[in-house]
Amino acid sequence: MRISLIHSTEKNLKTGEIYWVNLDPSLGDEIKKRRPVVILNPGHVKNLRLAIVVPITGWNSLWDHNPFFAVLEPSSVNGLKKRSVVDCFQIRAISHNRFSDKIGDISADDLGQIKKAVALILDIDSEDCL
Repeated sequence: MRISLIHSTEKNLKTGEIYWVNLDPSLGDEIKKRRPVVILNPGHVKNLRLAIVVPITGWNSLWDHNPFFAVLEPSSVNGLKKRSVVDCFQIRAISHNRFSDKIGDISADDLGQIKKAVALILDIDSEDCL
């Protein structure tokens, strides 16, 4: 009798979750290093092991009126320790292999702000999405 043990590190990623990921290697102005990201689309664990994410970085008052940033206040739900922003201009697809620990979840309102910023960046009008 042959016993096969399968070690699975599969994560059940979901839209609106915040995870730690390693974004290196990166080039030029791409956001770098290990940092939190918000999942916009988790992909598919069997067919497309890529997730579309936007990175989170520390708050800077220079970004106060930048429409490409969505502010996240720290909370017990999102797991963030300081005021942060989602840099929606740095949207990217990353491998599921880059994900490590889950930090938390964002609210529906925060997800809505992120989607608005991404739509602005991609020049998408909600009327075009029908």
